Amino acid sequence: METEHIVADLIDDLSELDDDIREAAKAELVAIGEPAVQQLVEALADNLGDVVDQAADVLAAIGEPAIPMLIDQMAIAERYYALALGDALSRIGEPAIPALVEALSDKLNEEFREYAARALNLMGGAAISAIPALIEALMDPADVVRSYAAYTFSKMEGAAADAVPALIKALADESEEVRNHAAFALEKIGTPEAKQALVALRQA
Repeated sequence: METEHIVADLIDDLSELDDDIREAAKAELVAIGEPAVQQLVEALADNLGDVVDQAADVLAAIGEPAIPMLIDQMAIAERYYALALGDALSRIGEPAIPALVEALSDKLNEEFREYAARALNLMGGAAISAIPALIEALMDPADVVRSYAAYTFSKMEGAAADAVPALIKALADESEEVRNHAAFALEKIGTPEAKQALVALRQA
C-alpha cells in the first residue's frame, strides 16, 4: 500500500511545470519498475497531455514488464485511451512487437487490430520483425488496418522489399487511402519491381 501512495505522488509530480521535479519523478518511477506499472498505465487515461507523455516515457523505460497490462487495456479501452496505450507500446519498441502482432490477428476485435497497426506504424523502421504480419494485414477486412499496414511499409523503405508483391495487389484496393499508401510505400521501397508497378499504374 505504501508503494501505491509513493507511485501516486510521483505520478502527480509528472504534471509539475518544473522540469527538474518531473525528471526526478520519472527517474524514481523507472527505479520502482514493475510495481508502478498499473498506476502508470491508468495515468495514460489522464486528460493532461503532459502527464500522458511523461507516463508513456516511464513505461517505455520500464519496458517488457509493462507490455501485458498495456496490451490487455488496449483491447478494451475507449479510443483516446487506447491510442495512448498504443503509443506507449510503440515507445517500448521491439519487445512489444510479438504482442502487437498477436493483437493484429484478433479476428473479433477490429478496433484492437487498428490500434495494433497504429502502434507498429509509430515504430516505423523498428517494426521490421512484424513485416510478415503486416503483409497479412494488407488483406484485413478493415480499411483502416490495411491503410496503416501499407503506410508502415513506407517508413521501412528498402527493408520492406518482401512486401512489394502484396503492396502491388493493394494498388487495386477498394479504398483510395489504401491505394495511395500502397503506392507511396512502393515508391519508398524502390525495388525494380516496385518501380515497374508504379510506372504501369501511371500509364493505366
